[in-house]
Amino acid sequence: MLEETYNSKSEVELRIEVPYVLFGENPVVTLEQQAIPSLHKNLIRISLASFVLLTGCPPDNTPLIEENEQLKERIVKQESMMTTLQEGNRVLQEQIDRLNQELRANEDTFGKQLELAQQTGQGLSTEKQNLLQQVTAVTNKNRKLQAETKKLRKQLEVAQQTGQGLSTEKQDLIQQITALTKENQKLHADGQKFKNDAQWLRTLRDRFRQSLQVNNQTVKTQTLFHKMPEVTKAALQALANNGYTLMAKMETDQKSVFVTERKTSPSPSIELPGYRNQYLMEFEAQPDNQTGLKVKAQYEEMTPGGTIIQVDEEEVAIIERRLIQAIRQILDPPEQEAPAKGPPAPPEDNTESS
Repeated sequence: MLEETYNSKSEVELRIEVPYVLFGENPVVTLEQQAIPSLHKNLIRISLASFVLLTGCPPDNTPLIEENEQLKERIVKQESMMTTLQEGNRVLQEQIDRLNQELRANEDTFGKQLELAQQTGQGLSTEKQNLLQQVTAVTNKNRKLQAETKKLRKQLEVAQQTGQGLSTEKQDLIQQITALTKENQKLHADGQKFKNDAQWLRTLRDRFRQSLQVNNQTVKTQTLFHKMPEVTKAALQALANNGYTLMAKMETDQKSVFVTERKTSPSPSIELPGYRNQYLMEFEAQPDNQTGLKVKAQYEEMTPGGTIIQVDEEEVAIIERRLIQAIRQILDPPEQEAPAKGPPAPPEDNTESS
């Protein structure tokens, strides 16, 4: 056994016992601390005194805390206000989008109805004439078949009376008569069908006229002191001079209707918008070689981005009066034409409510 004692100035006593035994046993070391050093005690005391001195006089942060709280409250109010404004802006934008969608839907519905009515009204007179010609042809063919049937019956009677007819010829004649009878019945059914089709076309024409009357209820009639063929010819010339082409027309002796293609003009600049327009014109013959004219314009302005700008009724009325003035100038040209310095003046008020 080995015993060693070490005494330092800090009064620390260490004793180490190391038993050493041969034959491979491990040594055992025991460390004992019998006293607390006085230096450590002094350090602990100094640390406690320093802590008391440092924590005894904290700085006064009350104004900064109050200002911070006020700033936080202002930030919360501003965020609440921003949220309210954003929500209101979103609701207004949704309402604007919904109104624009309803406006476009109404415009598309009206356009489709007008286009369908125009397509239905096109060529009604021509189809009616074709059906009448077919009915006439069927009637003539029916009369011819009836004459041939009578002729065959007479031949059969003559053959029976004279005894010259054979049974085979008799059967052939009977078969021909039966076939002619069936064909006659078929032609009669076809003629009835053609009559029904003509009645249906007349109904469609009446509906088309009613739709035109509904669209022109608020349009005033302009009285022109010229025959209707002269007025329609001048109207076609005025439309062609201004770049309009006809989409549909329906003409009779007493009344005519013109519908133009929709003309679109792009915006010349950011400040000046473009436009698109379509004319619906109705001509009606009146006594004393006069003609009543109604003009309905579907006029809209367009921005460079393609947005539709609604115009007031006065602007639409100006566009309608310009076309009527152009027709008047063609019918009654001035004796001395001066160069135009501005838009044509509006026509005189020779109008009557439709």
